[in-house]
This record gives sequence, structure tokens and C-alpha cells, in this order.
Amino acid sequence: MPFFKKNKGGHSFIIVLVFFFVFLIWLNPGFLYLLESRTLDFRFWVRGVIPTDGRVVIVSVDEKSIRELGRWPFSRKRIADVTLQIASGGPKVIAFDILFSEEENAPPDTQVVNQVVPKPLIENGLSGDAAFQSALKKVPNTILPVAFEVQESYTKKAKELQGDLPGYLQNFSFARIRQSGKVMDAIEAIGVLPPLPIFAEAASALGHVYTLPDRDGVLRYELLSLKYGGDYYPALGLQVARTYLGVDPLDMELVIGEGIRLGRIFLPTDEWGRMLINYHGREGTFPYYSITDVVHGRVPSSLFRNKIVLIGTSALATFDLKVTPFSNNMPGVEKNANVIDGIISQNFLHRSEKMKGVDVIFLLLYGTILWLFLPRLHAVGGALLALSLLLFHGILMVFVFIYFGYWFYMTYSIFEIGAIYVGFTAIQFFTEEKKAQEIEKMFSSYVTPRVLEEMMEHPELTQLGGVRQKVTILFSDVRGFTGFCERHSPADVLDILNQFLTEMTDVIFKWEGTLDKFMGDAVMVFWGAPLPQADHARRAIGCALEMRTRLGLLQKKWVAEGRELLEVGIGINSGDVIVGNIGAAGKKMDYTVIGDSVNLAARLESLTRTYAVNIVTTEETRKQFLEMSDPDQEGAVLFRLLDQVKVKGKEQPVVIYEVVTNSPSHKPSA
Repeated sequence: MPFFKKNKGGHSFIIVLVFFFVFLIWLNPGFLYLLESRTLDFRFWVRGVIPTDGRVVIVSVDEKSIRELGRWPFSRKRIADVTLQIASGGPKVIAFDILFSEEENAPPDTQVVNQVVPKPLIENGLSGDAAFQSALKKVPNTILPVAFEVQESYTKKAKELQGDLPGYLQNFSFARIRQSGKVMDAIEAIGVLPPLPIFAEAASALGHVYTLPDRDGVLRYELLSLKYGGDYYPALGLQVARTYLGVDPLDMELVIGEGIRLGRIFLPTDEWGRMLINYHGREGTFPYYSITDVVHGRVPSSLFRNKIVLIGTSALATFDLKVTPFSNNMPGVEKNANVIDGIISQNFLHRSEKMKGVDVIFLLLYGTILWLFLPRLHAVGGALLALSLLLFHGILMVFVFIYFGYWFYMTYSIFEIGAIYVGFTAIQFFTEEKKAQEIEKMFSSYVTPRVLEEMMEHPELTQLGGVRQKVTILFSDVRGFTGFCERHSPADVLDILNQFLTEMTDVIFKWEGTLDKFMGDAVMVFWGAPLPQADHARRAIGCALEMRTRLGLLQKKWVAEGRELLEVGIGINSGDVIVGNIGAAGKKMDYTVIGDSVNLAARLESLTRTYAVNIVTTEETRKQFLEMSDPDQEGAVLFRLLDQVKVKGKEQPVVIYEVVTNSPSHKPSA
């Protein structure tokens, strides 16, 4: 078949789809955005972990701390003591990811048995709140969090706060705001939970800790600016980075709709004031120190020299865990560490409104290529073209993200290429080769290639519905398979089952049976349809005996490998059935047989366990076998009478036989 063929149309279809996807780029519907966000997570996964440079460290309230120091929250005296111990090492910034919005009203810390806590550094006689306030005043560059509420329904009291904002809170809003000509869809809070005034006034800065995950719950953005009461407030991570870099608050400028200028550094944001978080990896990528180790002097204070020290919680019981592209359990304090490190390292990820133009260029490029070549290619050539474009675009998008930090959309182009290829192929399919391909698709897994060729010459055999016809049905089932599954791993079960089914399928096709279906470890086969086979009973018996022979060879192999063996029972029956394509036209159809004769064959298979034999058949099958037997192999197959059994739906008992062989040779006739 030539690679190229004469152009048969379809250009208008491709053009319509291209412009449809261009429209979606600008519309940016939610469902495609969520898929696109998943491709961003995939790019993080492909890129892998980025080692940190150690400038940002975390002192955390972990399970060990709670076990040694008592339940959380710790007293303010304890927090004050930790602050002073860390400060003695000379860090550049100490930031808390812990809210201090209420006065302390708790008993002193409970000391755990066998734990000796060093003498506190705080002054005697001070309350917990006064001790923490004193520590904040003594330590330069301490930053506290502010919690904002962003909901449609909020208390009246919280709304009233907007009209009477505390002065210390307003002091930490953006001092400089510049319009860029773009409209900013600012996220606006309706309530605030600030730290106590005695703490806020003693701290160097305040920063908000509101997070806004995507619809799938994954936190991919940091909201660098949040509007409240007419002012814009910076995020905690932004304030920490500004302090570490030595940038005066007056040199931090919010550029509406574009980003934030931090001295000479420009932080790109989207129209909501969000910055993509360049995660370094899973939780634990940044250095962690347990707060109890700091309290007990196990961590030398010198380790914190010139560092950014974030104090937060990581214990599961503290409920401050975030879902990120790398993990479902990242402590919020480490999320802030990723934000801060990205800012001070200027290692930004980029996704802006301008980049939509590049996304559209890719759509037009791929659409043009498909428009020019797809109508001129045969099926294989068209599939290779579409697959090549998909691989090229996927690899290119991952490469650009890893090495340049740009998030260009992957989903739209992939959907466009797939939609154009599938749609165009469907047109060709239904207009040129519909009937032949329907037959091939429907029966290629049921019958051998020779039978399939004959069927394609007689397509009337594939109509939905059925005819009554005499056939022979074979059921095969693995004995004790449920127990076998429980004793072995899923990988071992699938491996040995696939070996078995592969061998049995080869035998079935050798005897030109129609493979109806696999039902887990069971196999259903029939002969006599879709093409007539006068010797269908002889073929079924021969197939069953060879299945047993092939199983014996497999068992020898499994014994050599030290594996547990499988055993099977086989039931065979001949009789009238309804055969045809049964199902929903145009949606789901199966070529199968139904009727009492089928049910009886399945019943016979289960009787192999009752009578402890391998193959059970009926008088009807035995009779037809003998009528069509090969004189050269007379006596090769023996039928041993087993019993007469009562079967549901039949008044007379059914005579059943065990099938055995005297000869290893059972070949189907040509």
C-alpha cells in the first residue's frame, strides 16, 4: 500500500477544529485548565528534585517535639525561648508560620518524663504573652503571619473590621502601587485575623498566609498580594524575601496585573496577583530541625547564622498540610520555604496572558501540518504523523519548562491533534472502508485470519440479532483460582495466568474455534459459527485434549521454576443455540451464543470437580464426534461413562462422559 494517497477532502473539518481550539485558548474553560494543570504537575515530576542551597531552613513542631515537650500549642514562654535560642546564632530573618491572634490562656508546658529542658533564656516573672513580646523586641527581623478570610459568607463583626482597620496592620500594606494599564482581578478578603497588637508592633513585618488551591485541591500558586479594606497586603514569603534581600518596604512596588518589583528584582504574577510556586521537590527537601532539638541544645545555634529560619508545624496533628505537584502532605511552612527560595534565587516559573499567543501559534502550526498532509496519507501514515506531532509537542513543552521555566499549554495542542486525527479518520472510516473494517474489528479477536477473510466475503453474517444454529461449546476454568490469588502477589497471578491463557488461545485458534470471551481465569469457545463447521464436535474434543497436553507442558515449566501449578476443568456440549451479535447497535456488541446448551456446557465444567476428572462431555457431543471421526485415528479418543445428572430446565437426566485419549496426535482437518 503506498504511503500517500489521493486527496479525498476533509480540509474544512480540520479548519473548523483548529479555530475551535484557538477559541478555547482565549476562553480558557475550567475543565481543560484542570487537565492542563495536571500536565504542569507531570513536568515537575519529570524535572525531579532541585537541591536547595541551605539559605532557608525550617524549625518545626514535629511529632518528636510533641512527644518530648507536650501537647501543641506550646506556651508562649516556650516559643519565646526558642526564638531567643535561634536568634543567638545570628540568622538574617526569623519568620513564624504560626498564628498568634489570641491571648494565651493555657497552663505551663507539661514536661515529659526523662526529658530535661535547659534553663530558659526569658526573663523570670513574665507572662507568656509578655515573654514572647520581649523576645520579638530583642530579635531583629522577625516576621509574623496574618490570616485573612476570603469567603462569600462571613460574620458581620468581620465585615465591620474593614471600616476600622488597626493601624499596625495598615503599616504593612503595599506602600507603592502602580497601574500597568491592565485590569487586575484582585482577590479580596472580607475578614482578618491579625496577631495581637503587642506582637504585631514588636515584629519587623507582617505577611498574609492565605492560600488559594486550584479546583483539584493542588496548591500551585502563591498569592503575593491580597486586597482588604482598599489596601493590598503582601504574602508572608514575600515579606521574608524582602527582609532577607535588604529591600526597604518603600522599594517594594505592586504593579497591577503584572507583578511585584522588589528592588531590582521583578516577580511575575498573573492577573490575580498570583505567582507560580517553583517547588523544589517533596516535603523534606529543605533542611528541617525539630523544635525540641533546639530547646534541648542538640542543634547548635551557629547552624542558623545568616539563614532564613522559618518556624512552623509539620506534625500531622497540627493540620497544616498542603497538596502540591509532588506530594499530598507538604507542611505549609515548607510551601513558604519554596516561595521564599524562588524569590531570593530569582528562579521563577512563567505563565502570563502574553503566552497565550504562543499557544495559538502552536495550534495554527499543527493544524496547518495536518491540513496539508493528513488527507493525503493512508491510515498508518496518518497515525505516524499524528503520533510524531504529539511526541514533539510533549517533549518540547517539558524541555522548555525544565530549562527555561515557561509553562506553555500542552493540553490544547494535544487535544487538537488527537481530535483532528480521530475526527478525520472517522470520516474516512465511515465513507470508504466501513463495512470491511467493522467486520475486521469485530471478529479479529474471535477467529483465525483465515476465517476472518471468509467472513469479510460474507458480511451478512455480522448483522445485529441472531440465528438458531447447532454448535459445540467449550468452557474451561482454573480450579481453586480464588485461593491461588490469595496465596500469590498480583504480579505473579497475572504472569502465570497470562502464560496459561496465551497457550490456550494458541490451541483454540489452531482448532479454528471462535474465542467468545475470557471471564477472568475462565475461557468460553464455540465451533460451528460464524462459519459452518460440520465437524464442530470433533474440533472441540480435539481442542480440549490438546489444551490438556499444552497445560502439561506448562506445568513442567512451572515445576522447574518452583511455582505452584494450575489445574483446569473443561466442559463440552453440543446443541442448538442463538448465535449473533448481541448488544446495542453502534455502541457495544459482542458476538456470542446463548441458550440452554451454553448453560449446560458451563454446568459440565463445574462437574469436573465433582467427579475428579479433567474433561466432561455429553451424549450429544459424543454422538456427533463419532459420526465425524477420522478413520485413521479411530480409538484415539475414549469416552468413559460417568453418570446421569439432572439439569435444571430438562425433564430427562443428561448422560455425561469423561473424555480421555490413547494418542498424543489430534489434528484438525484442513
